[in-house]
Amino acid sequence: MHRNTNNLRDSKVFNTAVSILSGGVLTVLCLLLFSFIMTKVDAPDGLVSAMSSISLCVGSYFAGFLISKRYRKNGLFTGIFCGLIIFAITFIISMIFMKLALTMGTFSKLIMIIVCSSIGGIIGVNSKVRF
Repeated sequence: MHRNTNNLRDSKVFNTAVSILSGGVLTVLCLLLFSFIMTKVDAPDGLVSAMSSISLCVGSYFAGFLISKRYRKNGLFTGIFCGLIIFAITFIISMIFMKLALTMGTFSKLIMIIVCSSIGGIIGVNSKVRF
């Protein structure tokens, strides 16, 4: 039984899911922090949009960093793959709640997520600290 647990921990699907989930948790934590800040300050709509984009970028960076840190190779491609999955999840959630198909912000979110997750992947592969 111990062997199956170790195989699960080494599987690519499990590691990818854990890194994406960790990035999602960090995104939510950033959103909570920014929400707290917005309760104290009267923020214009542009600032609210920027804060949500920053939160999404931080989460996708962290997800790309974690998955590339685990595999220690192909950081750019691993980060891009992770970013595409995060974008797909974000797109599906926005389709469910907002009932909108494609907007002008969809393409910019795709670019932001892929750039941040690929940078996280490159830095994750090249960092010396081990988890």
